[in-house]
Amino acid sequence: MLKKESKTKMSEEGSTGAVGGSEGQFNLEGILSELGSFGKYQLLLLLLLAFRDSFLNMCNFNYVFTAAEVAYRCHVPECEATDIRFNASWVTSILSNRSEVCHRLMPHRENNVTEVEGLWSHSKFDLGCQPWKRTLIGTVHNLGLVFSFIMSGVISDRYGRKVIIVGTPLMVGAAGLLKSFSVNYWMLLVLEFMETALGYGNASLVLSLETVSQNSRVVYSCIADILSNFGGAFFGLIAWKIPYWRHMMRAIYAPLLVVVFYIFLVDEGVRWLLAHNKKDEAVRVLNKVAKINNITLSNKAKAMMTKITEERSKADQVVQTRSEDPPPIFSVLRSKKIVLRIALISVSFFCCMFVYSGSIINSTSISGNKYLNFSAMMLVAVPTRVITALTLTRYGRKTPICVAYCLCAAFFMASAFVPKSMWWASIVFYLAGKMCSSYGLFSMLVVTMEVFPTTSRNSLTNVANTVGRLGSVIAPQAPLLGQYMTGLPSVVFALVALGPAMLALLLPDTSRTPLPDRVADAERLDESPDSPGQLEGVTTS
Repeated sequence: MLKKESKTKMSEEGSTGAVGGSEGQFNLEGILSELGSFGKYQLLLLLLLAFRDSFLNMCNFNYVFTAAEVAYRCHVPECEATDIRFNASWVTSILSNRSEVCHRLMPHRENNVTEVEGLWSHSKFDLGCQPWKRTLIGTVHNLGLVFSFIMSGVISDRYGRKVIIVGTPLMVGAAGLLKSFSVNYWMLLVLEFMETALGYGNASLVLSLETVSQNSRVVYSCIADILSNFGGAFFGLIAWKIPYWRHMMRAIYAPLLVVVFYIFLVDEGVRWLLAHNKKDEAVRVLNKVAKINNITLSNKAKAMMTKITEERSKADQVVQTRSEDPPPIFSVLRSKKIVLRIALISVSFFCCMFVYSGSIINSTSISGNKYLNFSAMMLVAVPTRVITALTLTRYGRKTPICVAYCLCAAFFMASAFVPKSMWWASIVFYLAGKMCSSYGLFSMLVVTMEVFPTTSRNSLTNVANTVGRLGSVIAPQAPLLGQYMTGLPSVVFALVALGPAMLALLLPDTSRTPLPDRVADAERLDESPDSPGQLEGVTTS
């Protein structure tokens, strides 16, 4: 049924081309529609990306538990033999102040200052009595991501999506395993930065958007994200059952080394190949998809694919001409409209990342089991992505993002002022706020990748994402606000969430437009098409 419908679309499109729209031009959207979006090839790709992204998700938030505050008190040698329980009856009379757990009264028989032993159950790196050391780990982690997203974006656009998809997990896995053997705090901190600086990125989401046709790209990307969030939720259970931080790290970092086999399992993105004039390779990948999905392409599609592989001389001329042009990212920055768009999205990402990362980190401080709370924070992405798939296409992009962040602000504010006796209501409101934050961040990522051209999509997305990561850099400090008022972190999340709610209204709506391949295509996104039939690769039924 799908195959028949796709062939009809190709014939109906006639002269509609994937790049310019003239007679005989290569129509990628039409071919992708024929190949389908959920065949064996696409499902296999979903599973491969899910495995990779699940463990990267775990590693990305490992510090939530490895550097979490735990119940501790001063070691009291004179009394430990009597009763070693944390809340022993003698504790209140020995400790000078229960809020200052690193100080205790000196025995009368001692004239010298008693040595205070700060305990931290996970690493014994003297973090118990120095909270800034705990939060600094998260800050350094996110600071490394700032560097990582710039580097991975440039590499992805210049050398392909596959390089990042295979390379970054290997870097993260190797650095993480080394980190599990840290002998002191500063070694741990350096490796934390190296791990994030050399790894991560969002090449998976870019490849997901570029793999399928326009009508399926949001749904396909949502399914990929749902699968990776299942893995992230599983991390809460791993941390619960493997509490010793060194063993926990090895359990989540070692599997990433398996991604080395993706060299043979994952193909380069077709859109990237075509944008860089690698037409033979693009046709090879398209034929491979058709073979695995057991689909026979229409004669029109075959003719298009044959034609572009025969245009050897023209292709060589194009390559020679483009080699003299400046790098794609610099030529794109000549457009004032694109630069303004980058600035707008950057500020939005700053707010989005602060709220998203901060709410996850702070989840271990709210009432209840911190491991289950974390898993719940990750699992709320599952219904969220279902809602995303249903609403982003039907109601556009701007309105859903605005509504999501307005609700996010309302839920976090409500969570902050719920009476302590109704702790369950506080958790419900907090989860609802996190759900809206997850919806908004993912939707903003989708919009960002849709408003930039293929030749520099990942680079420009990560430039904006880099500014956003500064929000993640300061997010680990948010739980410290709880020392002044119990719900103050949630109040701050609520206020910051209003930023992207307003800024989203200034973005172009890309729900019914194809992915732009060139700068001119990206600039025209602000112009509303007269009819759906004018869109590239889209036909009216």
